[in-house]
Amino acid sequence: MNKGLSIPLLVLLYFTGFTVAVHADDIRPVMVDSSAIYSLNGHIGYYEDTTLEATPEDVLAIKRTGGLIPINGDEYVSLGYTDSYYWLVIDLKNTLADYVDLFLSIPSSSINLLELYQWNAGNRTLTFVSRTGDRLPFAERPWPVWEFLFPIRLNGGEASTLLFKVDKRGQNFIIKTQLGRREAILQQDIPIYSAFSFYAGIFAFALLLNVLMYLSVGDRIHLYYSLYICCSVTLVLDEVGLTKEWLFQDLGRLHDYVKAISGTLSCALLIQVMQLFTNQTAANSKLYHFTNGYKYLLWVLGTMPFLALLFPIDIRVEKAIFYSATIQGIVSMLVIMVCVIDRIRSGFVLGYYYLLALLPLTIGGINYVLQVMGIVGAQLLKPNGVVVGFAAEVVILSFAFTLRYNFLKREKAQLKKENDRIRQQAVQQVFQAQEDERDRLAKDLHDDLGGTLSVIRLKVTDFQQKLNGMQLIEREAYDETVQLIARACDDLREISHSLKPKFFLENGLIGTIKERLSILNRVSAVGFEFVYQYTHRQDYETELSIYRIVNELINNIIKHSCATQATVQLVETADMLIITVEDNGIGFDDLSTSAGIGLKNVYSRTQYLGGRCLIDTNKNGTTITIEIPLQDDGNQST
Repeated sequence: MNKGLSIPLLVLLYFTGFTVAVHADDIRPVMVDSSAIYSLNGHIGYYEDTTLEATPEDVLAIKRTGGLIPINGDEYVSLGYTDSYYWLVIDLKNTLADYVDLFLSIPSSSINLLELYQWNAGNRTLTFVSRTGDRLPFAERPWPVWEFLFPIRLNGGEASTLLFKVDKRGQNFIIKTQLGRREAILQQDIPIYSAFSFYAGIFAFALLLNVLMYLSVGDRIHLYYSLYICCSVTLVLDEVGLTKEWLFQDLGRLHDYVKAISGTLSCALLIQVMQLFTNQTAANSKLYHFTNGYKYLLWVLGTMPFLALLFPIDIRVEKAIFYSATIQGIVSMLVIMVCVIDRIRSGFVLGYYYLLALLPLTIGGINYVLQVMGIVGAQLLKPNGVVVGFAAEVVILSFAFTLRYNFLKREKAQLKKENDRIRQQAVQQVFQAQEDERDRLAKDLHDDLGGTLSVIRLKVTDFQQKLNGMQLIEREAYDETVQLIARACDDLREISHSLKPKFFLENGLIGTIKERLSILNRVSAVGFEFVYQYTHRQDYETELSIYRIVNELINNIIKHSCATQATVQLVETADMLIITVEDNGIGFDDLSTSAGIGLKNVYSRTQYLGGRCLIDTNKNGTTITIEIPLQDDGNQST
């Protein structure tokens, strides 16, 4: 073999639990003495009954002709999926003069039916001892524990043959046997109970943590992960038979499908968790629709075994469910890994933590699948590769969930920053478009309408030399026309100035407001007072926006307030410009009034500048306070 390929192959075989079975040359009787535990290596043979019709007498005859296949009873032996009955045969010889009480244990997670017969070589009698299995009530077991225990009594010097008829049809045939004194056999279960109690504590803590997280933050990933933990714990416990002892004892035929149901639903839930963890969507992953479809298929397949309960046992259905559940486990792990790698390539760095969490589960899962298929018989990790892999995944993912929240928090902050930037840019473009339109209108009014009014005014004043020849009523009409033309010119100048302050760059914010209020004090019914303390100039766009805000508030006072006095204040603090505009008018009720549009513009510009707006209005007047952060690079005003 190529040396470069042999090392990885050996490593793969080791991590998947592949071992080479070594059979004894013959099947020897177990010599029972005062020992506590007896090795069964080379003492057990099996016979596969493909006809499903073999009797204990037939099996004894096959044994005498050497037709049994020897196995190592001290280790788990996996023969893969089976449609047959299997007979296990063990010869016992009591070497003591007194009787001996033994326990024979078959620590199998699931056996449909198990019958024990005992052949006494001395009196040549065949006796039916007991019958048990998952399809019988748990209370009828010879010993009420998760494994199948049979009390065996051998009289002094007795030689017996034990024949076990094992019905594991529709399942993988994996078997192990133990023989010894009662106390010694029961003590061998202590490490198993201790290990599963330890792992149960991890699972219970993870379950409680995710339930509390779901109730507190409302993130669906914790709900789905809690359900995933429940299904996976059920799968793990059923894998060693503890579901019958710890959870539910008498499910009848449903025991046959606990693994398939819990395993399939676990895969569907883990895919859902993966999608939420990696934020997989149709927008960021081409695999989203395929993964979603496969996930929904798993939901459907997870409920199919319940339909099988409505019909008599059909080995073809059992076989389909068995292989379907096995294939689903393999495909689901591949789908999850491919999707996570796809998200990592898209820049989702937390995907590495998810892959790390999947690694031990994948190794344990491969070992489990190969064992189920009868390719290997060893357990990579104790008590079970799936148990250890699942526990490691729970611990790593719980840590990854914390990192995910920090990642999402940073991502949310970055998205908010980017959205704010885009919104600010959009608002700036809107305001710039408004300013451009104001420039155009001001220019058109000044050049076109202003020029026309000037020509009209000149033409009309040309008639002044003819006033002596006019009658009084004609002279009054003439004077009124001249006044109207003059007022139209003033109004035009006011509108043009409002649209675009003529000397804003030269006068600055304060100078432009002064000029504006000076004009209004001459032509409007409202007396304006201007108070300011403003020493640090801002950039042109900021000051222009501030002027637009002040001008909008001034226009609202003139148009809607019915006020006689108003005050405009600009006060600069260390980092804030506080604008206060107050009047003694009639106030307003809400933004549905005619002042609403103007105030909405004020709000928009204030938000654009990063400030806030406060309004206090009643029938005695209105006070509007606006706080705008000052830029650090402001220039000293002159």
